[in-house]
Amino acid sequence: MFLKPLIQWLHVGSVVLMIGGFFFFRVVLIPIANRLPDPSTLISSTLRRFSGIVWTTLLTVLISGLYNVITFFRTARMSAAESVDVDYSLYILILGFKFFIVFLIYTLAIILTFPYPVFEEFQKRPAPWLNIVIILGLIVIFLSAFLRRMA
Repeated sequence: MFLKPLIQWLHVGSVVLMIGGFFFFRVVLIPIANRLPDPSTLISSTLRRFSGIVWTTLLTVLISGLYNVITFFRTARMSAAESVDVDYSLYILILGFKFFIVFLIYTLAIILTFPYPVFEEFQKRPAPWLNIVIILGLIVIFLSAFLRRMA
């Protein structure tokens, strides 16, 4: 009874913290940094510091999301056993689409924050990638709210 709301709070809070952090980075920090003589120093040092938050939220979202999926499928299986009229096909389709978008967000978050030479080009000019992460994050938040109303 207490665990389910706690996991939901951790899940939603981590998503909001991560997407909100990327939003702040893109909308506030980058424009300020671009007014400085050497914006890359501020941007790269901020990305390094922000990466700890990103990696923590990615891990929290992954663990709490797995818990939520397992809980959903257990409940769905019990509901289907009780009633033949229960149809979760649309829910599962939207959930699969949400997972795909989350995979894209994870990929971009790793590219933007992991200190690896291959990712340096993305990290030097993070603005377009941050735009994509923010848009995808807002879509995921909408889909989550939509799925919550369907369950």
